[in-house]
Amino acid sequence: MWIGSIRLIVETKDAPFAGTDSLVQAIILRDGTELRVLNLDYPTENDLERGAIRNYDYIGPTKLPRRNDKTPELPPGIGQIPMPYPGYGFEFSNGLNGHLKIQLKIRGDDMWIKDNVDLYVRFIRERATSFDTLAWLEDSDWTYIASWTQDVSMSTDSSEGVTTWNLNLN
Repeated sequence: MWIGSIRLIVETKDAPFAGTDSLVQAIILRDGTELRVLNLDYPTENDLERGAIRNYDYIGPTKLPRRNDKTPELPPGIGQIPMPYPGYGFEFSNGLNGHLKIQLKIRGDDMWIKDNVDLYVRFIRERATSFDTLAWLEDSDWTYIASWTQDVSMSTDSSEGVTTWNLNLN
């Protein structure tokens, strides 16, 4: 299975001092191997403030470059129609449960209190585009995967919270 887009809906706790100006990142892991670091940051917004709810969408080859799992890369100069994998996305050969982990990491000492994180994805699937042609196409709709609802205080200052928090998909 291939993931072509990731949507994280991130809620900051609606409580005093829950918001942060520190950078928070979501590190996407497959079986403990880092696939990509995604910033939870809109440069033009003060986005992780108290009570804020934001969608962070990571779409396409620049955000999710191809990261094969068990499908081997074709040797240089060799092509195949259709290709054995799409041009971008993250492969999870054994499914998502027990293999996908998102690690939240705060990069500063301005505490942030995570309220809720929802994960949605758009899968890339091999589909028939005509009676004799297959192509890799990304779903047009988002698929809900999981929610993590536990409140967590995060900071590089250990008296305020933890630096990293794992969101496991079991």
